[in-house]
Amino acid sequence: MNDQEQLKMLAILEQQKLHQQQVDRVLKVVLPVVAFLLAMICANFNMLSTLGTIVMMTVAFWMVGIRRKLVWHWATIVIVYCLIDNLYSYQGSFNLDAFGRQCGTTLVFLWIIGIGRPYIDRWLMKSDATPRK
Repeated sequence: MNDQEQLKMLAILEQQKLHQQQVDRVLKVVLPVVAFLLAMICANFNMLSTLGTIVMMTVAFWMVGIRRKLVWHWATIVIVYCLIDNLYSYQGSFNLDAFGRQCGTTLVFLWIIGIGRPYIDRWLMKSDATPRK
């Protein structure tokens, strides 16, 4: 590889880094809002469950969507949190409907964010590469 090709490659990588930072800035606003709205829908019916679900979803979405941590690790953390929250919310008994609602919704959106992030990056790179009229 000669110097000109290396400079071209470095310019492309720098452009990709800038695009990823732009997506990160957008996701830093969008993901907490999504976590708040989902927590209002799927949290158990007490205040501590709602607050804990908002915090847990925000952290999980942030780690998977922005920090790009492994989705499997955060899916495990979400399942454990939902089990503990379910047991505390229903005084030691297990409510399957509430668990399915809370855990299912959180996991679906966690997977969507984790799998969709590379596609968002690629889409933004392609949209800037096409000439505008």
